[in-house]
Amino acid sequence: MIRAFSRVAVPALLLIGFATEVPAQQKPAASSGQSQKGKAAAPAAQGKPAAGAKPGAKPAPGSASPGGGQATLVQSYADWGVYTTPAGKAKVCYALSQPKARTPSNLKDLPGYMFVATRPAEKVKNEISLIMNFDLKEGVDHQAVMGREQYVLVAKGKNLWVKNPAEEGKVLESMKRANDLVVKGASAKGNATSDRYSLKGFGDALDRVQKECR
Repeated sequence: MIRAFSRVAVPALLLIGFATEVPAQQKPAASSGQSQKGKAAAPAAQGKPAAGAKPGAKPAPGSASPGGGQATLVQSYADWGVYTTPAGKAKVCYALSQPKARTPSNLKDLPGYMFVATRPAEKVKNEISLIMNFDLKEGVDHQAVMGREQYVLVAKGKNLWVKNPAEEGKVLESMKRANDLVVKGASAKGNATSDRYSLKGFGDALDRVQKECR
């Protein structure tokens, strides 16, 4: 897997128009592993920008849109859904969720997303990213908090990634154990923001991602 900060650069997350609601908006499933196969035009995560990349920069040479086409919702696990793009060289698999709560209150109608994506063609496995949908303050540390555990996030444009790629494995293990994850950040204007994600079903969703994109 690629775990250097200079991974394939795409400075923005690709949004594909919605056809179905993402898991955090769905009604509770009859079981945590209920199959939800079908077309789901969910947002797709893309890779961390290269060091020094500027907002709005073009993708680095050789980078590919991880969406590769419309995503399919494979299965829902509580508050997380597993999506894949069409099979082929650019196939991507990812777990996706939306925050249960956003503050300040003017963010409540603005969608946010958290992804854990695997892109075999780029040798990227379980990359954590978030799309916040508002401009973030860059050059400062943002936080992912789970109980007493805290991890530093880095911002570029409207997106967040784990600042130290070597810590992603630890973050994922913490996510499997915790009930909630709180993203504490700051907007470009310096306003404090907070997103709370449920981690119910995350472990099963991550296992399914790994099976779909071996």
